[in-house]
Amino acid sequence: MQIPDFTNKYFMPDAIILHKNIKILEIHSDFIIGASGYKLKKYINGKWQYFSCLNDVKYSFLSYFRLLSRLLRAEIHDYITLRSGCGICIAKKAIFLENKTSKKFEKVFVVPRGSRPMMLCEDTEGNLFFGEYFDNKERNEVKIYSSFDNGNTWKIAYTFFPDTIRHIHGIQMDPFTGFIWITTGDEDGECNIALTKDKFKTLEIIATGGQEFRACNLLFLEDKIIYGTDSPYIQNFIRAISRNDFSIVNITKVQGSVINACRIGNKCIISTTVEPSKINKEKNSYIWISENGLHWTQIGCFRKDIYNITLFQYGNIRFPRYRDTDMNTLFFSGHALKKIDGHSIELKNLDYHMKRSGEQSVSLFELIN
Repeated sequence: MQIPDFTNKYFMPDAIILHKNIKILEIHSDFIIGASGYKLKKYINGKWQYFSCLNDVKYSFLSYFRLLSRLLRAEIHDYITLRSGCGICIAKKAIFLENKTSKKFEKVFVVPRGSRPMMLCEDTEGNLFFGEYFDNKERNEVKIYSSFDNGNTWKIAYTFFPDTIRHIHGIQMDPFTGFIWITTGDEDGECNIALTKDKFKTLEIIATGGQEFRACNLLFLEDKIIYGTDSPYIQNFIRAISRNDFSIVNITKVQGSVINACRIGNKCIISTTVEPSKINKEKNSYIWISENGLHWTQIGCFRKDIYNITLFQYGNIRFPRYRDTDMNTLFFSGHALKKIDGHSIELKNLDYHMKRSGEQSVSLFELIN
């Protein structure tokens, strides 16, 4: 089988474009935001243009060296263009907010435990939330932080008592209800899917217990909520939560734990992570896609690179935030994967590739030697 040459930016220009040394973070209708190390760039009219950077001399320098940035977790992990018009992002040990005076992203919060939270969440009123993500072997209390002034100041919004969870995987707003959903892990009894309707004054547990409720990213549809299990202990599944009664069913098996996911209109996309265990033995990261959350198609896979998983992280495919969901293009970045580590892929005409995958399995993206 011929292996696609993803090192050529113009390979299959009508279908696939490689954006070298760029991690695509956010998709808008008329531009794209991406990062190269701690530099932020906009993709406008087919060109990447620098527009700002994170004001952190130490990690900005270290982020230029790809393996070193992976070892130290020195990268921009999440980015949101806020309702206020400013950008905010997560990077190593801090939250950074766009400063119109300095023209840089300045630290507004220093992360006290762990290297960084998993994601930021903005609600319909512009309030912001994130949850602590750290090793927490002692099972100390875990905090959710909030900002009610566009990210300038932060305070504790909610605290999980000691010995209840290890850390927080995700905090996301349901666009259909405006409620905020939370996912936690890791061991049995620590895995929760919950929601708050009042900015964390109260918390309603929707599902709790074993690894089948261990999730990171939730995908919100009108009649259901989709997630993939994120477990090294059990066979992982894509699952669906009914909005009617919160019952949960398995939809399809997947090859590994699911950390990353995105939604483009009604299209749901997830990727599996190369996280070796007695159950998860797969050495490839796979992309799965569905038109409705129920019928899933596997459209591609990429192989883990040669570097140590503990030091240089799991192999996975990461998706940006979509602010424009009326498109037929999938963007994703490679992390610790052969040939696409540190780069991003733009896959045009997604409907075509979904149909083609059924005919030719996963050969379009298969980079297995």
